Amino acid sequence: MNYDPIEVVIDKTIRTFGLREWAYDIEDMAEDIAEALKLIGASKVYAVRTVDRTIEGRVVVLPLDCENIKEVQPKDCYYKEEGNYLVIDKPDGSVVSITYQALPIDARGYPLVPDNAPTREAIMWYLAKILILQGNITKVGYGMAEQEWQWRCGSARADMNALSVQDTERLYQNFVRLNPLKDQWAKNFVGLGKPNTLNRDKLKTNYGYIPSL
Repeated sequence: MNYDPIEVVIDKTIRTFGLREWAYDIEDMAEDIAEALKLIGASKVYAVRTVDRTIEGRVVVLPLDCENIKEVQPKDCYYKEEGNYLVIDKPDGSVVSITYQALPIDARGYPLVPDNAPTREAIMWYLAKILILQGNITKVGYGMAEQEWQWRCGSARADMNALSVQDTERLYQNFVRLNPLKDQWAKNFVGLGKPNTLNRDKLKTNYGYIPSL
């Protein structure tokens, strides 16, 4: 996934609503765009990171940019999230590896926007809602902006969660039969462990499909 700086969305908002004289605060824009990305909530919005933490007092401090915990290694340890900490059932001095999701940021600390057209469109309408309330946009009503945001947010989430070609191929390769089919011994187990194929025509007759028994 490629990412763009927040100025890409800000410039799109300026062009769309004709805000040539608008003097914006980039710090406020960064916070609003980060909020919109979290509301979209698709997994591809986030970057996956892994850090090692040493347990002290049966707790470890979570990274400041942690949004969602994906995994804690070793897997046999029991943990519970409490605020900015993880309470872990391991002795002090033990090291655990935490895999988590975080919003990717640039060198300035501003969130990066996924290079995805539906996502840019959704964030633009989220910013439009705020600008309407602030009186910077008057040609569009708040109700319309809210409807556009809700629609674009769902569209962006669906598009970002769609399987890529690589994900589809991985899913296909995982679709294998570990146990042999009936009477496979007679075929010397040829094809065992390879991806399954569904041949529906082998049960088809001139009168329809043969019902399974």
